[in-house]
Amino acid sequence: MAGLDTPLTPLRFLERAAEVHPDSEAVVDGDRRITHRELAAAAQRLASAVRRSGVGEGERVAFLATNRLELLVAHFGVPLAGAVLVAVNTRLSPQEVAYICEHSSSRILFGDSDLLAALDDVDLAVSEVVDLDTGYAEFLDRGIDEQLPWDVEDETATITVNYTSGTTGRPKGVMYTHRGAYLNALGEMHHQGFTHDSRYLWTLPMFHCNGWCTTWAVTAAAATHVCLRAVRGEAIWGLIDDERVDHLCGAPTVLTTLATAPEAHHLDRPLTVVTAGAPPSPTVVGQIRDLGATLVQTCRWRVREPG
Repeated sequence: MAGLDTPLTPLRFLERAAEVHPDSEAVVDGDRRITHRELAAAAQRLASAVRRSGVGEGERVAFLATNRLELLVAHFGVPLAGAVLVAVNTRLSPQEVAYICEHSSSRILFGDSDLLAALDDVDLAVSEVVDLDTGYAEFLDRGIDEQLPWDVEDETATITVNYTSGTTGRPKGVMYTHRGAYLNALGEMHHQGFTHDSRYLWTLPMFHCNGWCTTWAVTAAAATHVCLRAVRGEAIWGLIDDERVDHLCGAPTVLTTLATAPEAHHLDRPLTVVTAGAPPSPTVVGQIRDLGATLVQTCRWRVREPG
């Protein structure tokens, strides 16, 4: 058992899930279903491939991707390699994506095929671009079978860099530490009520503050991630019903989509919906409660620069 002086890192969450619940379902992404043992192995393989591609300690690896298995694996595999994950907002312009890649000094950019296609006319300033739909398997072949340790020497080291949307100027990078991500993930697990039996639907973008650190929080509970590539009412309700989803998060616009979809119906089991950002209207609050869901609203603090 780790001592009190053991550096904190979210990597430990996946190590524990794979040891305690190796055969339980970790991720559902369309037709793909993997266990916690397989999720840990996927993270190890990505970490090995990243290292053998020449990415050094503390260097950046960018992902321009929808809520998919590969981006979830990257939240563990990239820091496991000693590198830093930069999950890029998929809604930014090609020029803004190029700026983030250059500003973060990212060595590699991974991305969905259609998202990468929009970047053909910009200079990305990266050493390599990997298409997640056509080139990811080949990239993983660079890795070797090795077991990298699920720990870090310095818990204050950066685990991810998250960029703002650039509404008040160029996007600004915010660094998360391993310790900060670990503690925030535990807070998410507690306040959202995640347990080993929870099934979390990814209506919140994984690029948005690392899904509010829920990328790590769900795994901390050894629960199940249910991936969703695009927020559409039909898809949301299909997964809620078919995958027996009991947790999801999103801004008020997501709540509106959930409540007003033609497929919306009263729930026959608990569903916790967490919202943040702008406050939802009383109408939307009432609609969510009428579905039989429990609505949890969180606060957002804004720090203003002097002057």
